[in-house]
Amino acid sequence: MERARWRRQLSTRWDERRLDAYLRYADAIKKFTSVAGRLAAGKGLFDLPQPLAQDVGLERLADAELERGYAFEAVLLMGDAETISAARTLQRHAWVLEQFVRDMRSGTAEDWMRAFREFQEKRDEYYIAARRSLGVYAAFRLRTEDPVILGQDPRQL
Repeated sequence: MERARWRRQLSTRWDERRLDAYLRYADAIKKFTSVAGRLAAGKGLFDLPQPLAQDVGLERLADAELERGYAFEAVLLMGDAETISAARTLQRHAWVLEQFVRDMRSGTAEDWMRAFREFQEKRDEYYIAARRSLGVYAAFRLRTEDPVILGQDPRQL
């Protein structure tokens, strides 16, 4: 009985650390893509109220990429195979957004939005994998299924 209790405690401790790793990575990706979005707004590719100038924004983006990279290491250490794979896919889609704002990829505002929507879909997949890894089985609505998101943009109301 003592051994079973010890295993439960150990499992709980690892689940807490896994949750922290997943949250830290999600936060780092959010910061990275928020800066990329503000830079895209400065280039006329995205409609955001606080665009960033290229010189300031690229430095912030580099800092956010470092933070994202460090957070990814924790996912590699603590995550299961499905979540690690989803995190890798998510980061590749975040890098596409970075390529737009660093002029490594050309395109229109429509191209940016298509890449941004693909990033959002991959973010949903990361969340689903992380939730499954943590044993969270409560319903999760994908962005493509959410009537609130599919409706009118609240900034336009």
